[in-house]
Amino acid sequence: MIHNKKVSLVRGDNRKENIRKCLELIREDLEPVRRAKNILIKPNLVALKPDFANTHVEAIETVIEFIRAVVPDTPITVGESSASAFYRGLPTMKVFEDYDYCRLEKKYKNVALTDFDNDKQYIHSPIYSVVGDTHLRVTGRVKDFDYKISLAIPKTHNFAIATFGIKNMAGLVMRQDMAMIHGMKGGIEVDAPKTLLDRLPPGTVSKARRKLPPWLINFLFRRYPAYRKSVKMIHHNIVEFAKRTWPDLLVLDGFICMENNGPVDGTPVDMRIAIASTDPLKADGLAARAIGFEPEEIGYLYYLQNKEMMGDYSLDGLVGDDLNKIKKVFKRHGTYDIQSQWR
Repeated sequence: MIHNKKVSLVRGDNRKENIRKCLELIREDLEPVRRAKNILIKPNLVALKPDFANTHVEAIETVIEFIRAVVPDTPITVGESSASAFYRGLPTMKVFEDYDYCRLEKKYKNVALTDFDNDKQYIHSPIYSVVGDTHLRVTGRVKDFDYKISLAIPKTHNFAIATFGIKNMAGLVMRQDMAMIHGMKGGIEVDAPKTLLDRLPPGTVSKARRKLPPWLINFLFRRYPAYRKSVKMIHHNIVEFAKRTWPDLLVLDGFICMENNGPVDGTPVDMRIAIASTDPLKADGLAARAIGFEPEEIGYLYYLQNKEMMGDYSLDGLVGDDLNKIKKVFKRHGTYDIQSQWR
């Protein structure tokens, strides 16, 4: 278990300044970045819209600027694979363009954008599904980066209760496989077991979410037996790919968070906070508390601390602003009562 790591919390009226202050407060824990040969910044570009569902480009800029002050020349890659774009038949590069990420390559030295859309080399991550155990594919390029930074947004979630920076690393999973994380689809192989969702065209559920009101989608999921089973599986599946994509630094831009029907169709919450730690569980655990959960309510956080011993989501090492003056109770997802039965 990771000990003596700090976790910082800052509230203010400037997104970039909040993140900069957070990183400054944990500067001594960031010394390993000096030895890095290839740095990855993994944003959260889960949506084509609304814009607050995605990592703001200014948040990326702030992290780059902080790193550049420490290591002026080390290559930095901003990498992502957007499932929402995949379901619309679009490349991740289109999302980069729409959210002004392309300016990063022009503005900063030795910074490049990349997508993992069509990678051919991958590693397997075992998963549970409602039709049996199988696996999904994680890009093999995850091994190319010796310092990984997850930069995400605190949100409620439609399967996993809430999502922060650890789950954000799902963007390193091949886009064709991302839906398998939820446990409601079978494997990618020809002879793998199949569910109803496997037999639908890719993106069918995503399209339905855009066209139907959230209450109706939630109503249908409530009555789908596989959904009730899958909420027990997704947390184990997140743990497995997290072990293969574990970030070295986790930064959460909570300037605008999301409640209710996240991680795409929820409503914005003006929190104006930032969180950072080199213990990802400390950062995610603090974010959970900030939006009204306890970390042990969220299955994958519970398993990562108590079974995998990957870190510590206690408040030991908290620096910065007072959590008690900041935290709010977010409106839960419409199927929260089912999701909370993950144990």
